[in-house]
Amino acid sequence: MQTDLLSIGDDRVRARYRTLVRLCFDVGYRGIGQSHRERQIRDVRGYLRYVQFTLEAVIDGSPLSDDYEAPVLERSDSTPWLPPALPWHWQDPADGS
Repeated sequence: MQTDLLSIGDDRVRARYRTLVRLCFDVGYRGIGQSHRERQIRDVRGYLRYVQFTLEAVIDGSPLSDDYEAPVLERSDSTPWLPPALPWHWQDPADGS
């Protein structure tokens, strides 16, 4: 949990990455949300894609997408987490996701 992206100066980017690390820790080590395992995996995968697009924006020099709350892993809803505003290429089958 001592993960940081010191080479990236933007606090928002580092916060998103830290949240991703926390989600992975909560799922993998703490087992939070295991009663909805498939949704739990999709939640983390969705947040991983959100962080991926954040890092792509940094690399491309593009503006960052809006900030969104991370998924709550321990919930009864079976719908996986997605950010409210999806980039046009979020569901692009050519990117292998």
